[in-house]
Amino acid sequence: MYYFIVNPHSRSGKGLGIWKQVKRRLDREKTLYEVHMTERPGHASELAAFLTSPRHPDRGEKTIVVLGGDGTLNEVLNGISMSVPVTLGYIPSGSGNDFSRGMRLPKNPERALYRLLRSNKVRVLDYGILSYTDGRPAHRRFLVSSGIGYDAEVCHNLFSTKLKKFFNRLHMGKLVYLIIGIKRIILCKSSDGCLTLDGVKKINLKKIRFISSHIQRYEGGGFRFAPKADPTDGYLDLCVVSGVSKLRLTALLAASLAGGHGWFKGVRCYSCREASLHTEKPMTVHVDGEICGRQTDISLRCVEQKVRFLV
Repeated sequence: MYYFIVNPHSRSGKGLGIWKQVKRRLDREKTLYEVHMTERPGHASELAAFLTSPRHPDRGEKTIVVLGGDGTLNEVLNGISMSVPVTLGYIPSGSGNDFSRGMRLPKNPERALYRLLRSNKVRVLDYGILSYTDGRPAHRRFLVSSGIGYDAEVCHNLFSTKLKKFFNRLHMGKLVYLIIGIKRIILCKSSDGCLTLDGVKKINLKKIRFISSHIQRYEGGGFRFAPKADPTDGYLDLCVVSGVSKLRLTALLAASLAGGHGWFKGVRCYSCREASLHTEKPMTVHVDGEICGRQTDISLRCVEQKVRFLV
């Protein structure tokens, strides 16, 4: 039995059409499945929590397949119980699809489904945990990346803009990332701060533009900020950008599409199991593109090889 959690609104409403395409293949092959449609933000977490709870009639090992974008996959990761046997599968139908890019999963929905149904290969992946305070202590898991500063501002702008839906309809979804990316460079602000790695190494930073922490290599629809990231090695890969002008930020972002930003002055890369950051001014934070408000203190850590994933 496959349990599908489908976001029909992914890729500005095209998720429903992609699901219908997948459903025809499932029915044609007489696959046993159950589908749950998300209705609102956060609903995928609720569905995943129910499917992996003692209240669910099927208490055996489950395979949950997510059809949506990185945000939907993040919600499912945050909803599932880690104390029960569950294997995840993924059919990408979002705009960014950084998880599938990093894992080299098929872009075509039918090919992705074909691979899932016939796959006997499971990879056990790491995931990250972001901790912060939002009135009270809060924790969010992530499978792709978590960031603070410029990259999170882009995510926040993408979430609220109407341009995304317009350009997705024209099959030009990447263009909106470029437009908003340029806009956020113009408006980009910075803050001084202190980064601590593995509780020992302290790094004082001036004019932090952004810090991204990675399980996967990519974020933001294809920026390879962590070209050496390995989702199974038990480490977070950090990309720290500080003390750079807006013009240099533009250049290094362009270089990051090919993973060449590490040569720029003001870019530092670290590998660690956990990290904490304090900034003098509040900065926007995200996990897998989902916004976690503006924070001055965050901590991150890697949980090694806990998520079973069909590949």
